Amino acid sequence: MATLRSDVIVPEVFTPYVIEQTTQRDAFLASGVVQPMAELNAAEGGDYVNVPFWKANLSGDFEVLSDSTSLTPGKITADKQVGVILHRGRAWEARDLAALAAGADPMAAIGAKVADYVANQRQKDLIKCLEGVFGSLTGADSPAFSALRFDTSGMAALGPRQVAKARALLGDQGDKLAAVAMHSAVYYDLVERKAIDYVTNTEARLGTPATGASTINAVGGSIAAAYGTDYQVPFYLGMRVIVSDDLAPTSTNYPVYFFTAGAIASGEQLAMQTETDRDILAKSDAMSIDLHYCYHPVGAKWTVGTVNPTQAQLATIGNWSKVYETKNIGIVRGTVTSNY
Repeated sequence: MATLRSDVIVPEVFTPYVIEQTTQRDAFLASGVVQPMAELNAAEGGDYVNVPFWKANLSGDFEVLSDSTSLTPGKITADKQVGVILHRGRAWEARDLAALAAGADPMAAIGAKVADYVANQRQKDLIKCLEGVFGSLTGADSPAFSALRFDTSGMAALGPRQVAKARALLGDQGDKLAAVAMHSAVYYDLVERKAIDYVTNTEARLGTPATGASTINAVGGSIAAAYGTDYQVPFYLGMRVIVSDDLAPTSTNYPVYFFTAGAIASGEQLAMQTETDRDILAKSDAMSIDLHYCYHPVGAKWTVGTVNPTQAQLATIGNWSKVYETKNIGIVRGTVTSNY
């Protein structure tokens, strides 16, 4: 008897496998840019998540103590971030699954494809959130994070000057920038200039030297991958590089995002669900997945009543506002050009 897709895909086994594979394939998660925030999990339901916080900096200077006057109490003010829950799903039918399942391990083949798909689709939602808080590449608008973007005119190729500008916008917090996301055209411009360093995958994940080594082994772009496949994690001026062509250019202008660790918070209202179905009359197998999650630029607030927004709505600048002080937000965007 032929093996059916519904036999291969057992949700109790398949779903954890896909979740694990998705985590490994998500560059924003692997780099530490995206970190879970328990307050965003929204397990109790709802369309939005409120995250209250106390204002970070207290205002006013010391008062001079005197035996004739009392201290004047200052106020500690509160505000809240608001995240919006995204409900997403996709289904595939028998012919699609049969093509994906070619090979010795059909569950692994389908799982790897689904994991790649899920990671890419979630990444698109994340990038649309960034577009919503940062707005146009040419600066012809006033988005929530407008104070954290630079070079919206007179753009140049990405270089040390642009990195210095990004760090400067965060002031004394600038050294916390840990990752940079760019289009492949910008990345290969840096590769051509031998500006990319490569750190072993093991060392990049652990942040410590490999076994038996006294220091972390970084190799220059000119000899990348010369000593095996473990030399594969790119860094630029000390920041882990994330390459995604979903960072769409406008004409010849490309966005480059700089992040501190945890600058994007994530939460899950409900973990990914997998269901299968067999239509015995049509001799057809089907599989569906659904996800219910939240990506949130830390320091922002979803300000409108739109629920389960589309990507276009996530990218609308009027739907976001800033609630953190500028230097306490861990994302900066620059606009650059590329020779590619």
